[in-house]
Amino acid sequence: MKRAIVIALGLVMLAGALWAQQGFAARLAVALQQMGWTEEAAQLMVRQEAQWQRAEGADPEGVALALKYALRNAGFEEAQEQARLAVQVAEGLKEMNALGIRNRAAARTMLRAMRQVLAEAGSAQEAGDLLRLRLRYQLRLATSDQTRLRLREQDQERLRDRPEDTVPGGPGGRI
Repeated sequence: MKRAIVIALGLVMLAGALWAQQGFAARLAVALQQMGWTEEAAQLMVRQEAQWQRAEGADPEGVALALKYALRNAGFEEAQEQARLAVQVAEGLKEMNALGIRNRAAARTMLRAMRQVLAEAGSAQEAGDLLRLRLRYQLRLATSDQTRLRLREQDQERLRDRPEDTVPGGPGGRI
């Protein structure tokens, strides 16, 4: 009885993983088509043997935008290269989202990293490696920018919430 439950649970987990994998890939294919890809090209790319489960939870529109930029400026022609790059971009976007960076800011950061990488990369493999390095750097910059912004907002809230009589010099502010 316990064995049957364990097997059933394993099958449910496998089905869930396959559904999640198909979920991101399907949303990415739609986003790619909205960016001007043909349906055939989008479907060919998402059918590649990529680790799509690692991309689940990422913003497909942000991934599509980064891929569009990469293809236009570096010509990643092979669908397998595109799929690998898509997964790497998705992982980067997810990481930024986990740090509290919104989708739009994360996409801008990704495009900045992509621009730098494509200017230096000689091959698709090298581009993937450089993208990971550049993304880490861009993540540090974006995180520090977000931290500064949050601290500034907190300081402004504290100043706004502070009663007038705590201002040096009394209610008039004179010393």
